[in-house]
Amino acid sequence: MFVAGIDGGGTHTRLELRDEKNQFIERMTFGPFNLNSIGEMAFRSLLHEVLDACGDLSQCRGLCIGAAGVSNSRVKEILSEVLGNAEMKGPWKLCGDQEIALRGAMDTPGLAVIAGTGSICFGKNESGETARSGGFGHLIDDGGSGYALGRDALSAAVRFLDGRGGSEALCHGIFENLGISSAEELVRFVYGPETNKSDIAKLSGVVLALAGQGENASGEILTRGAEEIACMVKAVQNRLNLPNCPIALLGGLLESENPYRQAVEKALAPYGKTQYPCHDALWGAAQMAWELA
Repeated sequence: MFVAGIDGGGTHTRLELRDEKNQFIERMTFGPFNLNSIGEMAFRSLLHEVLDACGDLSQCRGLCIGAAGVSNSRVKEILSEVLGNAEMKGPWKLCGDQEIALRGAMDTPGLAVIAGTGSICFGKNESGETARSGGFGHLIDDGGSGYALGRDALSAAVRFLDGRGGSEALCHGIFENLGISSAEELVRFVYGPETNKSDIAKLSGVVLALAGQGENASGEILTRGAEEIACMVKAVQNRLNLPNCPIALLGGLLESENPYRQAVEKALAPYGKTQYPCHDALWGAAQMAWELA
């Protein structure tokens, strides 16, 4: 008998197996999980690869799969079909990656803030009620995300080039980062068909570096981002009646000490104590699988 947790990411999928006593067995890594990106045929192939690695699914007492993009109903339909064909007898759950991240981050009621390329806040109270704020994508949301920081840096650069203020330091930093030297090249990068949201988000590194050197415009960008994070936290706390709760900071922008984490910690001080996660999201998925069993 065993339980299995799966953390399905856009670049790779991770699997953790535990025995009937909830003791760790092993972890394995596979290809990307996102159905929208890899297509149905590749997604089915990935599922078979991961589930084959689990072993005899008739012996699986619980399975939890956490991933981005699970609002696509086709994901659950394909999973139901594949697990049924594999004679999965135990309970299983499909949920958002923010849910397994929170379960890994803490054992108590509280919130998880995730800020990487995108951003989201997710919380659970003592009654087991959950709520989220943010996470609606870079075109209409993702305040305080790497994409938002990179976009604001690009805006500051073109405003400088245009004589409308902006930031000379950010402009030079972006030019150096991209290996370009003109406004025309900058526009081609931003609007080029090969440029995606992750490419914009990577420019947040320029903002972090300059803010660490005391550059004013970069610091202001981080402050605005931190205020957006605080708005998400406040919204979730209000919906869950969960004031002054622990807040785990996760994601590429917040997982280590840097000027942005410091700005976010300052902005969140009125709402609760921030912390590093106790465990990662994959641990959370495996633990949720055990709790299902």
